[in-house]
Amino acid sequence: MGWLAPRLGVTRLYTLGLLVAGVTTVVFGLLTYVETPAAFLAWCLTVRAAEAVGTAAAQTAARTIIINQFPQRMTSAMSLVEGMIGAGLCLGPAIGGPMYALGGYGAPFYTLGALFFVIAAASLLLMPTVTDHSTERTEKGDADRNYRDMLILVLSTADNWLIFAALLVAAMNWTAMDPSMEPYMHAVLGIQPAELSLFFLGSFAGYALSSPLWGRLSDYIDNTFLLVAACLAPTALGVLLIPPSPLLGLRPSRVLLGVGMTLREVFQLGAYLPLLPLMVRRSTARGLQSDVSGQALVSAVFGAAYSLGSVLGPVGGGLVTDLWGYPTLATWLGGVTVLLCLVMAIRGLVYHVGK
Repeated sequence: MGWLAPRLGVTRLYTLGLLVAGVTTVVFGLLTYVETPAAFLAWCLTVRAAEAVGTAAAQTAARTIIINQFPQRMTSAMSLVEGMIGAGLCLGPAIGGPMYALGGYGAPFYTLGALFFVIAAASLLLMPTVTDHSTERTEKGDADRNYRDMLILVLSTADNWLIFAALLVAAMNWTAMDPSMEPYMHAVLGIQPAELSLFFLGSFAGYALSSPLWGRLSDYIDNTFLLVAACLAPTALGVLLIPPSPLLGLRPSRVLLGVGMTLREVFQLGAYLPLLPLMVRRSTARGLQSDVSGQALVSAVFGAAYSLGSVLGPVGGGLVTDLWGYPTLATWLGGVTVLLCLVMAIRGLVYHVGK
């Protein structure tokens, strides 16, 4: 998608991504009519893969537009987007459940698909035109070589690998723990899924409400390495408190679960938001051209790193939970988060001395 964005047009790619996501969402609601289990599974995988392509297109284009249109307030703009994601995570279960009860399996999918189409139409009217004149003047072969050169530059920037590690850890802290949380909490505390959803609702509300604060703070701090490090420490504490970890010597409780989930959501967002602007700054400092091609490439690599963590999280988290238990998973993730916090702090101090 980073390669396509300047060639197809960033705004056009965003709209097409929304349309693909809308179509696949509606189709997913129709899969209940597929009766054969094997065919149902095959269609589920196919439709979800197609939806992921549309989502990758829309998200890559959206981040590129933010980088392009808000170069001095990039994190604040990102914080509004993340705040809306948090609001969607809060409203999704509350609205989706009644939709399912009233209209059946397909109702939430049809409604969301229709909303995608409405947003795609609105984007045609409201989105700014983002043009990459350098790509228009370049022959196809030269453009491909230029893209490869930019990709090599981004991947050869040492600070970007530290950012990749932070994205992987952030994604795994979310996606590795959440799938196994319900069976563990049901077994040790007797928490039912409906009750657990209230804990998610509260923590997601904290995520949404804290987002503008982190955005404003990050925009006013030059050395965001230290900001990320400062947020990773309470994030690690939150991860360790959820089961809780055997290292803490605490008994599982609803209070620890609520406090741990809230710390994880609020402070991990504070660590996550500065990463995209930081990657843009470090790549530009290494010589990446500050145009739509470079911006789209950074957006795409950023999304790919986070998505890799989202893939590894459920797989690795499920494996560790099956072999050693959910508290051990939290201990490992908390330890990795602490280690990353220390590395980020050291890099921030080196950056400060260098300034």
